[in-house]
Amino acid sequence: MSDAMELLRRADPAAGVPVGPGDADEVIRRAAHDVTTYEIDPPRPVRRRAVLLAAAGVAAVLVAAGVGVAVLRGSDAPPVTPEAPSTGPSTGPSTGPCLSDLAGRIEPTPYDRGSGRFEYIRTDTAGGRTADTGKGGFARATWRADVQQWVADDGSGMITTTRGPVTYADRESEEFFAARPEMLGQQEPTKVFGPGAFQRRPLPAADPAALAEQLSEPRDNGPSQALVNVATLNQRHWLLDAAHRAAVLRFLAGVDGVACAGEETTPEGRTGIRVTAPLGRGPHPSPGDQGGWALLFDTRTGELLASGGSGQGATWHVRFLERGHRDALR
Repeated sequence: MSDAMELLRRADPAAGVPVGPGDADEVIRRAAHDVTTYEIDPPRPVRRRAVLLAAAGVAAVLVAAGVGVAVLRGSDAPPVTPEAPSTGPSTGPSTGPCLSDLAGRIEPTPYDRGSGRFEYIRTDTAGGRTADTGKGGFARATWRADVQQWVADDGSGMITTTRGPVTYADRESEEFFAARPEMLGQQEPTKVFGPGAFQRRPLPAADPAALAEQLSEPRDNGPSQALVNVATLNQRHWLLDAAHRAAVLRFLAGVDGVACAGEETTPEGRTGIRVTAPLGRGPHPSPGDQGGWALLFDTRTGELLASGGSGQGATWHVRFLERGHRDALR
């Protein structure tokens, strides 16, 4: 037994990493109360302490604290590991000069001066399930969904979700879910909501400092929190006008750890600037390379085109297909 413990000690990725009093308990608390789902739900108020923790980072701290790791059976899981979060504006030189340049030359969109009862957003969104098979392995299934969202100023609106074909990680995964179809859920019905159902956070002024107050929280998550919050602002809350799009770009340009990573073209033929930030790089960084989060901004309008994991070959979790104003549902 002592030999096994010695081998585990040597392989421990958190060996030598200081863990302050209460740190492990805080990680466990956050992991227990922030289960991120990749299902399409009605927009909800953004929790100020929303935390995206990588499984590897959580496991490392739990190992260091001597706590066992449990896997939730049938929990949601994205096809790509999500990223961590952000530290706020940098006091040093800008790490995103490409964003400042884009902010100074963005072009208008058709909806900048448009009007209508509903703000309309259509996305192509990733969904999935990961389940413990009980036999020492995991079953994984993923899919894409076409999601359309209408939101009025009074909080009423509608969401339609059309799920595409399910893809399985392997034959064992396919057989596992075939025997348990209820774990994959059903096709989402159209949901119509009355006034007050959509509770959107107030949109800050079109100023980088004002946006930083909302979009950098919680700061202890590291720079990718800013990217996650910008994606949430776009997907769940508002159509951003030209002034706000420019302010978002200038805000991100000042976040220490955010960097430009070249251009990329979406399947829809729109070219964007890829912006990345590392996971686990907050005030108490996780050991090892945890990957990163990425956003893709249109090179002409500054619109957010996509968001997702930034690893090589990673699939965008969300692609924005349409935005605009509508006078009626549908």
